Amino acid sequence: MGKLIAVCGSAGSGKTTFSVKFAETLYHRSHGKHSVIALFCDIVTPSIPVIFPNRKEEDLFSVGSVLSKTDFYADDVVSHMMMTKDRMNLGYLGYLSGENKNSFPEYKDVRAKNFLDLLCGISDYVIVDCMTMPGGNILTTSALEKADQTIRLMTPDLACMSYYMSQGKMLVAEGYMRESDIKVMNIPHAELVSLASGTHPADFLLPYSTALTEQYLEGRLSDPLKDKKYLKIMNAIAERAVH
Repeated sequence: MGKLIAVCGSAGSGKTTFSVKFAETLYHRSHGKHSVIALFCDIVTPSIPVIFPNRKEEDLFSVGSVLSKTDFYADDVVSHMMMTKDRMNLGYLGYLSGENKNSFPEYKDVRAKNFLDLLCGISDYVIVDCMTMPGGNILTTSALEKADQTIRLMTPDLACMSYYMSQGKMLVAEGYMRESDIKVMNIPHAELVSLASGTHPADFLLPYSTALTEQYLEGRLSDPLKDKKYLKIMNAIAERAVH
């Protein structure tokens, strides 16, 4: 069985971008020999259009269609997975533009957990980009419950502080935030750089990347990143997460 790694954090902490680049890091660490699946749970702001904004509509597939099937199998997952030509062992699953919680039939946590087990059965690593509020999304709660490792993102700003002050005790009580979580101080925006210069309660400080921002703005988030400073920290996080 593959390893399930959940990525969570406050709103605006860069979970989706981090998940894309973390999946890419795990793929490149094995020189493409290990298979990696990145699953994006957000059905409020679907991630697939953000990652692949230039793909034709007929080339986009929704994870909701798989979860709506009476029974789902490995072939169903593979046929609904987004891939790039040069990295066939790296796949992306998520929701499409225009979809929301009313687009598909409701399902229970048993189905979500069975789906995650299926993903782990066909890949070496499954990265799950969780929604900010776990209680409103069964895929998110199931991933956090089943995760072999959780990576928790934070940012050096008041919004993140407010989130954890407001939600922290509840997340701990419900088992969604643990001491064993890998804590990453992420700098997704240039204006946060100066705020991250002091001490922080994180295991890793992931630096701001101009190249990553350019990829995001230009719709090339799925392209390989060549920022050595950023990738050095990502590799260190990956080393910690897989061992």
